[in-house]
Amino acid sequence: MFFRTLPFILLCMFLLLKSSFKKEESIKIKPNDAIIGFTGCYVILTTILTYIHVGSGYWYLLQFVTALSFIGYAINSNKKGLSVKMGRVWLLSVLFCLPVNVLWLWSRTLHTSLPSILALSIAHLVVTLFILPLRISGRLVAFMLLVIVYAIYCKGRDLLLLKSSSFLICFLSLMLFFIIVYQKRKLADYTGCANYLKEKQIQEQEINQTEFSLNSNLETIRDHPQEAHVVIDQMMKDITKFIAYLDNRPIYKEDLNLIINNFVIWDIFLKQRARSRNNIILIPSKVSLDELIRKLEVALKLASKEHTIPKLMIAFKDDKLPKKIICDANQVVCLLTSVLLKMASLDTSKNGFVSIQCYTTYLEYEVARFSEDKSTTDVWFPAIALVIGHGAIPEEALPKIKNCYQNIAEGSQSNWHSVVQKESEWTNVEKRNIQQIVRTHYGYLQFPTTPKKPMLVVLPCNVAAVRDKMIAGIIPSSTSIGSRELKTSMVVLKKAYNSLCTLADMRPNVLDELFLLIRRCYGFRRHASGQLFYVRALGIAELIAKWVPYQPKPVYFSLLYGLVRYAGLPLPYVKANYSIDVYSFVENIMSVNKRQDMEPCGLYIGNRLKRVINTEQLFVPCIKFAERLYDLRHAKDYISLEEVKHMAQETLTIDIELGKKYLNANIVEELVEAANQALQACKGIC
Repeated sequence: MFFRTLPFILLCMFLLLKSSFKKEESIKIKPNDAIIGFTGCYVILTTILTYIHVGSGYWYLLQFVTALSFIGYAINSNKKGLSVKMGRVWLLSVLFCLPVNVLWLWSRTLHTSLPSILALSIAHLVVTLFILPLRISGRLVAFMLLVIVYAIYCKGRDLLLLKSSSFLICFLSLMLFFIIVYQKRKLADYTGCANYLKEKQIQEQEINQTEFSLNSNLETIRDHPQEAHVVIDQMMKDITKFIAYLDNRPIYKEDLNLIINNFVIWDIFLKQRARSRNNIILIPSKVSLDELIRKLEVALKLASKEHTIPKLMIAFKDDKLPKKIICDANQVVCLLTSVLLKMASLDTSKNGFVSIQCYTTYLEYEVARFSEDKSTTDVWFPAIALVIGHGAIPEEALPKIKNCYQNIAEGSQSNWHSVVQKESEWTNVEKRNIQQIVRTHYGYLQFPTTPKKPMLVVLPCNVAAVRDKMIAGIIPSSTSIGSRELKTSMVVLKKAYNSLCTLADMRPNVLDELFLLIRRCYGFRRHASGQLFYVRALGIAELIAKWVPYQPKPVYFSLLYGLVRYAGLPLPYVKANYSIDVYSFVENIMSVNKRQDMEPCGLYIGNRLKRVINTEQLFVPCIKFAERLYDLRHAKDYISLEEVKHMAQETLTIDIELGKKYLNANIVEELVEAANQALQACKGIC
């Protein structure tokens, strides 16, 4: 009876393993030479024992030849690497020598030889479980055990009442199966962990290599503008191989410690990919002053086709000047080239001399200590002051070099020259480019008020140290959150990301950079309402996007304003990394200390008292009201009821009046409703 069912059993076996013969599965079956050689020796030994026990037959000859081919393949040193074809051949050979051999044995088994054949079958299945991957061998061994039970049943008579040795074999085999499965699972976990750590190590190495090569890439972009898009595209292809896109997961969803450790390089990458005018990219490198001068001379020669090359007079006025500085050399050369060429073109003496005098000084920055602490601390960094003017600058025209300069730009609103000079002699674009490079370097800029006075530029000796200090001072909260809350917050992040892209018409590449900064600065800090700061910030941004649809600016402003106010992101960082419009707005909204200060400043035209209000001025009350509405809707989570009452009363007395004058009626209704509900919640708790 069992012999007649063999074709059906074989068919079921191959249907069970059908998926294992697919290309993607077969390539994973990679036995080493030791396992192949061991399997060959085992098959030869068991074939000899079976031949002695059962008798002659061509079956043993086939088994013997297959085993010899295993051993020959294992000791062959000229074989090629494992392929899909080899994986399939190996799987078929193992099936033939072990599970199929078990079926052949049971089809010829006599009652008297049952215990020995049972032991041999168990041994075959143990070896199968050991040499094949668990995803294949587990199903196969379970199926073969059912077949053995069926074979014993088919033999009939009193085979169920076996000798005690058979029961012992069954018990030991089950124990052996369990041990092998447990150890293979444990080994798979260790291997997976080792591969994960290895991949992370490779990623970190590639990050360092990419950070090292970014400078040369940027030089290529600036030296060959027509090839810029090619270089940037290739850079992005290389960097996305390791930055968190391996599993289709955005960078801002990465582990917080990973974000902190790799923030600078990831931030540079995202800014380059965004290509937004709001983002300013700083890629510093160490360069000697002599090398910087050589690059400047080369840049001036390249510009000789369109401009008269000025004759440089460079003087080092201080013995303490460092031999090397860390800056974005290409940007500094671009800055000096623009200034020198313009100075030469405006020189009325036509002698073509332009002088650069170098002094040592310091730059001072205000850095907030903590987001909840409104106090600040001043940090000083060594700097180089560059005095640039026509020819030999007279002593009375030289500015007095201070011991320390604050990170501000004096004279930015004053005229570049006196009123006699024509407006076209210095364009706003040229001014803006100079300001941008100085701001990017956390520097100080003083424009001359007359043609004869020199220009003053102060740059830090190590701009990388300044940049790192701005971010390093922001220490995320050491408190961790539960895995469930973290997953929920990631869902909120994804929802807000999609919502802002749609409602606020923001580009995803721009949002990536902002979201990374939000995760880095907020960490897992919580607001007084109990909400995670980054969840709160995005909730406020979504409200603004609904109130002012298809306007990315107010959303952009609100997210950066929140980082400055609550995370302690220094204003110099905003000034250096974003456009002057963004910096000016954030600085202005930070100066609003009272609700009454949100009143927009309009302009009156003639006697008609007609008010003209800049649209961006309305963004201030819009952001403040969205922040207040969000907090009122989470009033029940506040610990201090007095704070909630104050917010609600302030909203009903001041915010509502301002909202009626300048904003939509729906916004006013939402504020009134939220304030009343907050007051009711306070009464209910009391």
